[in-house]
Amino acid sequence: MRLAGIVLWPVLVLAMPFSQQNASPQRIADLQYFSGEWDCSGKFVRSGANIEAHLKFESALDQKFVLFRHDDKPPHNYHALAEWGWDEPGKRFVSTVQDPSGGTRLFYSHGWHGEQLSWEGGAIGGDNDQQFLFEKLSQQQFRISYSVRKNGNWTPVDASTCTRGS
Repeated sequence: MRLAGIVLWPVLVLAMPFSQQNASPQRIADLQYFSGEWDCSGKFVRSGANIEAHLKFESALDQKFVLFRHDDKPPHNYHALAEWGWDEPGKRFVSTVQDPSGGTRLFYSHGWHGEQLSWEGGAIGGDNDQQFLFEKLSQQQFRISYSVRKNGNWTPVDASTCTRGS
């Protein structure tokens, strides 16, 4: 799973390519399931290597955004920050994702379909070749998987199950 770096978010939130003037608080409320802290464990699909991470979700900017922080646990050291918001003109969720290497990605979601929330996107100005799929397993657990598009098909990279912290 790969998301974003904390230093860039104040600038990027102001420059996001969508309007928040008429943001629907009800739509952002659809994401409140994630509020709080989660510990995740899973595997990289290709190598079978274990991966663990700590995730934190919190409301921001008068509850018009959800900030999502991802921190790998050792021996991995990936860190990321994402901002989830509602794009009223486009009638969809939008997310920017930053990482410490300076990478910025843009993702879109049409919201929950049953127990699944899918985000598709990629590098700004690039192809929509990446996908994060969140699946509610219970009020206390969800699964997150990251895939990349190859030859028109989604190829899984990693998957983790996350449990709500106490």
